[in-house]
Amino acid sequence: MLVASVIVATSMSGMVISKTGILNSSFAISAETQKDIILTKIKVVYATGTSSSQVAKVWVKNVGSATITNTDKLDVYFGKVGSTTRIPYNAGSNPTWVYSAGVTQWQIKDTVQIEITNDANLSANSTYVVRIVTPNGVADEYLFST
Repeated sequence: MLVASVIVATSMSGMVISKTGILNSSFAISAETQKDIILTKIKVVYATGTSSSQVAKVWVKNVGSATITNTDKLDVYFGKVGSTTRIPYNAGSNPTWVYSAGVTQWQIKDTVQIEITNDANLSANSTYVVRIVTPNGVADEYLFST
């Protein structure tokens, strides 16, 4: 009976220790994700476009403490206030958005220019909104009028 009790206790402690390791790994991954979000911050500093063009130009600065990678995974939303849509990156047809220069990493304090090509000319006397979202969910937006 004593031997059986020791075997059961050993099995139970092995399961508890393995589950504790899994739980500890989950907390470590969650903490790293939260750290990444806290260190990431962007600021849309300016956006412009004219009614005689399909192109809107947007300047965005990395004001956080972390380099932004996977820059092709940014989400860009653009349109008139109240009717924005997600614009795909470097799509084969309009609407689309691209960097004005090849950007693969967005270093701390860098300002990048994004060009959004709409599927039609921008409307005169209209207010547009552009919203930029980093791969980890940090976002900023900017309103401008044509």
